[in-house]
Amino acid sequence: MAAWTTLCTFDNYVTAHIIKSRLEVEGIICTLRDEHTIVMQWAWANALGGIKLDVPPEQYELAKHILSEIDSEVEADRQTIGFEEDTAQLNPDNRICTHCGSKNTKNLEYSKRASFLSWIMLGFPIPLKTDKWHCFHCGENF
Repeated sequence: MAAWTTLCTFDNYVTAHIIKSRLEVEGIICTLRDEHTIVMQWAWANALGGIKLDVPPEQYELAKHILSEIDSEVEADRQTIGFEEDTAQLNPDNRICTHCGSKNTKNLEYSKRASFLSWIMLGFPIPLKTDKWHCFHCGENF
């Protein structure tokens, strides 16, 4: 049996599972490699190269085509002006995204990088506050 080919990598297991499920619906056999290690030890994500989505070599081109369709759908959604979203369930203190105008945002309270560096240097993480926000509609940080 030939070795499987890596189609793409992810730093987020939720996104990896969504893409994997979409490919499986289209009939592509695929698997996630290094998922559990990265979920349990997020600090190793860069060293391992992220969560890898692997497909058989004979299905690689079809999977790549489907992935490009998914990317174009996402890009079309990002470009949508005046999209409708249910803001009743969102926290009223959420900031409005400077990129797309959505209120579906989350405060990234602590800097993962600073915590990781303090963990490496001192042996324990020091949580440092940050004023960054993440938009779930367009995926941008602001």
